[in-house]
Amino acid sequence: MNDQLTLRTPEGASATIFHQGAHVTSWKTPDDREQMFLSSRSEFGAGTAIRGGVPIVFPQFSGLGPLKKHGFARNLAWTPVSVQTDAAVLQLEDSEETRAQWPHGFRVELHIQLHAWSLDMTLRVQNTGSTTFDFTAALHTYLAVDDAFASQVEGLQGLTYRNNPTQTEHLESAALISFGSEIDRAYFGAGSRQVILHDGSRRVLVSQRGFDDTVVWNPAAEVGAKIPDMEPEGWLRYVCIEAAAVKPAITLAPGAEWSGTQRLDASA
Repeated sequence: MNDQLTLRTPEGASATIFHQGAHVTSWKTPDDREQMFLSSRSEFGAGTAIRGGVPIVFPQFSGLGPLKKHGFARNLAWTPVSVQTDAAVLQLEDSEETRAQWPHGFRVELHIQLHAWSLDMTLRVQNTGSTTFDFTAALHTYLAVDDAFASQVEGLQGLTYRNNPTQTEHLESAALISFGSEIDRAYFGAGSRQVILHDGSRRVLVSQRGFDDTVVWNPAAEVGAKIPDMEPEGWLRYVCIEAAAVKPAITLAPGAEWSGTQRLDASA
């Protein structure tokens, strides 16, 4: 499966999006630096999630519900409905396959806008059915780093987070989150925060609107070695910072619509 789109700007930025999962797999800035991590062991077959880039989590975040982990949107082929030189919209609607798992009518769109040094991704969800539904979602963004041990995330101090492996809640006291042991946290009420990834002298600013929560994830060595479609040392080369709607779930009445945007800015 190789259906994909490539966006470009006059300054030399580019982004690649696969129809499978409406999945952004590459984002290069005008200096030709790849800003996304993509596993060399990732599978690109129909029905299989791609490891790296920006998997779309919908309609369920992680294992917080009856569906398979992270829902089904990342496993299905989306339809491009608008393609421009530097922007695209891809769409997924309910089908017999989705209704067998989740009995609701919906339309989900991913709007992608590429700029010279930044990338905007907007997820729009519409209830096209006759019954109200709840959902959780995230843009599961794998940002490339030179060395996770030397990387830090700033901007989440003072927020309450759920430590996903233990399902316990804590207050974040650290100004800088460091990596080396497993970090798998959902920070609640982070929507107005600007989060900064420090990767040596490089910085990526992550901001969001519509999404209330921010997830930070790096599995470290022990858990990372158990991920079958990841290189054994792959965890050293990414940090996930994800715009998310985890707690509370989003409730949509028939005909209602919700949207959330994440902006990645590598100009700093």
